Order: sequence, then C-alpha cells, then structure tokens
Amino acid sequence: MLTRHLTGGRLGAATAAAASALLFGVLSAPGAAADGASGGGGGGSCNPTTGVCGVGASTPASPGGGSSGGGSGGSGGGGTCSYQGTTVPCELPGYGYWDGEGCYDELENPQPPANAVIWYGHNPADGGAIYWQYCPYGGGPAGIVYFQAYLPTPPPGQPDQESPGQIAAEMMKNLKLYGVAIDSAPASGGTGLVGLPVWLWTRSNLQLPAVTATVGDVSVTMKAAIGHITWSLGDGSASFTCAHVNTAYQASDGATTAPACGRSAGYRAAGDYTVTATSVWGVTWTSNIGIDNPVPAIVDEPSRIRLTIDQAQALNTAPEE
Repeated sequence: MLTRHLTGGRLGAATAAAASALLFGVLSAPGAAADGASGGGGGGSCNPTTGVCGVGASTPASPGGGSSGGGSGGSGGGGTCSYQGTTVPCELPGYGYWDGEGCYDELENPQPPANAVIWYGHNPADGGAIYWQYCPYGGGPAGIVYFQAYLPTPPPGQPDQESPGQIAAEMMKNLKLYGVAIDSAPASGGTGLVGLPVWLWTRSNLQLPAVTATVGDVSVTMKAAIGHITWSLGDGSASFTCAHVNTAYQASDGATTAPACGRSAGYRAAGDYTVTATSVWGVTWTSNIGIDNPVPAIVDEPSRIRLTIDQAQALNTAPEE
C-alpha cells in the first residue's frame, strides 16, 4: 500500500463540480456519483475562508466477478489498466497515471517550499516528493477524491519517474571528483635544502562543469567545486590551508621570498617527506521542480608527492698558506 499524508485539494467550487462530472464520465465506473464541492451526499466541501476544496464522491460498486484486490498499474502514455475488474485508462490527462490502488498520481510542479506542512517534517532532498492524487474509488480520506500527498517513493505507473533526490544520488555515483595535481618548489623528484622555503600550488581546475540529468519530467543540475585544500608537509607539523593555491614559484622569487602557499622556513631536518593535498569538494544540486539541496555534500580527495630534503654542507674557504 502507498503511504499517504493528505491535505485538501486546490479546486474552486465550480471547478470541482465540473472536474468531478468530467472525470467520472471518463472512468465510467458503475455506481460512481459526482457531487458538488459545496456540499451534498458525497461529502464534498470548500472552505469559504481558504478556498481549499475536496471533491466528494461515493465509492463505485465492484462489478460482478471482479478481483477483490487492486488492479494493474500503468506504464504511462496510454493503454488500459484495471481496478477490481473495471477497465480504467492508465493515464488521465491533467491528473496523472494510474497507480493500481485506486488513484491517479501527478507530480506537483513546482514542489511546495521545504517548510510547507505537506512535507510532514521530511527533507525534500532525501528522495520523497509531493503528488496531486485523484482517487475516484475512495482512495483518499472520507469524501475527498482530489488532494495532495507526500510519497516517499514514486508511485507505480509513473513514466520512468524518479524523485530529484534519487536522481542526484545516481549522479553522485558517477561524479568524477579528483585530488589536485601538486606542483612544488623544490620539485618532486628533485632535492631541496633544510631551511629553504617550500612552495606548494596546483594548476588543476577547482570546479567541474555543471552537469544535468533528466528522468521523465524531472531534471537535476549538479555543481561541484573545491572549497579548500588542506596541505600536510609530512613532517608531523600541523596541516594548513591557503588562500592562494594557484600562485606558482618563479625563479625571481629566489630563496628568500615567502611562498603564497607553503612554509617560509622549510623543513628542519634532512629526509624524504610525503606532501599531501586533500581537496575538499562541495557538491550541490537543484531541480526543475523546486526541490534543491543547497547545503554542500562534502567529499575529500587526497593526492600526494614525495620531496627529498638534504642538509646544506659548510664549505672550507680558508686561504691556503
């Protein structure tokens, strides 16, 4: 069974009555009866203050010989489905797709704000979504056949439809994040000296081009950028970040210029050291139906190089006698 949290439909009184008559005519279900939204035997009603209405209708009788359970769900785009032995269209234009449990479901577009009551405390980015549901066979609350509902997963019958959160999760699996390439002075593979400045930088791009994936009517655009890089010199000292990670060492900087990123005093002892740059990526996404995830998902990607540091040797420059 689908789990539904319900709120009244958004039809005005005249529209509700017309929609009820039209839709029950399409379904041609035995025993179905349409009622005006301003009241009547089916329980339809409108709130005169808010204008929110529910379309009321009685539950149709099951045809003889029909199944006692729900019928088959539709795959979208036409065809016929069934409900308790009665043939129904798999798609009802303007009202969505048959879910096999007595209702037609249509994704709300755009989605309500994240703080709307209809979310019932759920995070819109976690995968669920808000649907408009038309339940002519009494699938909704007593006397209401058209309403909004929060569904944690897409209902059956939707045409290859996934929620923005589900699409984003699949995109994250295929997102190619990387650790930046590290440039240094002294260079990896070369030799530096104790006490001389160590420069660190990268020429790697700090963000990826935005990518978009579309499934059915839902599109998700994902962006990824490096928020900062954490550097470690591999000598037991504290790691650090730099405001300028693209400033390269130039020959004119010599041995005394303080590096834009690195350590002015260099290493204190000779040895081989592993320098690590941990790229901290932030990934965000937005969708075309108003469900967004503006709080970055954080992904760490490390990269490493090896530096060799020697001790400078003192030279005996005393004149010969």
